[in-house]
Amino acid sequence: MEIIDNIVSPDDRKRKYTDRQILKVLIVLQIFNISYRSARIFLTSHEKYLRMIGIKEIPSFQTLSRRARMIDLHAVNNDIASLYSIESIAAIDSFMIHTCKHSTAIRRKIWGNYKDPVSGWSKTTKGWSYGRKCHMAIDVDSLIIMDWMVTKGNMHDSHVSHDIVDSVRDFSYVLADSAYDASDIYDYVFENTHALPVIDTNKRRGIVDNRLPLNRKIGIKLRKEYASMYPLRWEIERTFSILEEILKAEYIWYTVKRDYDTAIGLKTIAYNLMVISNMELGEKPREIMKIVNC
Repeated sequence: MEIIDNIVSPDDRKRKYTDRQILKVLIVLQIFNISYRSARIFLTSHEKYLRMIGIKEIPSFQTLSRRARMIDLHAVNNDIASLYSIESIAAIDSFMIHTCKHSTAIRRKIWGNYKDPVSGWSKTTKGWSYGRKCHMAIDVDSLIIMDWMVTKGNMHDSHVSHDIVDSVRDFSYVLADSAYDASDIYDYVFENTHALPVIDTNKRRGIVDNRLPLNRKIGIKLRKEYASMYPLRWEIERTFSILEEILKAEYIWYTVKRDYDTAIGLKTIAYNLMVISNMELGEKPREIMKIVNC
């Protein structure tokens, strides 16, 4: 994992485990879907990972959970993205993180007693879901995840669009679905980025030409002009599929102190390292998971 060695700064003070070693352990656990509590059993039976990480003694559950929250994962991911992103075409969207079983959410809805005050209900293409929402931006060309943000489940995509757009402000184009078809989003993209917004038109908001605000009128025109580019937005849906199915980001029923930002951050970095490893090996970016070789 030379990438982590090159990106994560050496520790300022002497500790039993460096940030580099802790992050490597956390990434390996993410790849194999191993909990912190099971880390000792897993790593004891796979000594090659201990040698790769450069440790002889396995960190405790308490050490892993505490140090994971101390590492600035957004900064680590930004460094990875700056090295490998192409910064031409970006896509933004969101997916739900289920924070408990659906049956449990229904029961607690009836009782009016939710354990996680930040989770909420949201209607998705899969129906009504309860949990938190993860908003993301990716580089369509390199397939690198640029940034993420975890919010309440019922937070509409447009309400956090400015923060997500900021992570791809230097791109040439930003692709998004109809949830982002709003005047204030067009304004923000035009005034604060170098990108052209290619956003699917939400016909429910009206498309009568003489009643449209100027910025939305321009946005609808851009959507038609770059119609051949818009299908590339599906790359972010494919990214979500890998996060949900392989890295188990769709169902996170337990995380220490409900720190879902850290949980998603580790999965994001694991995904990005997988993509980078595949690119360097000449494989299709999403075909194999040779993260331990990168």
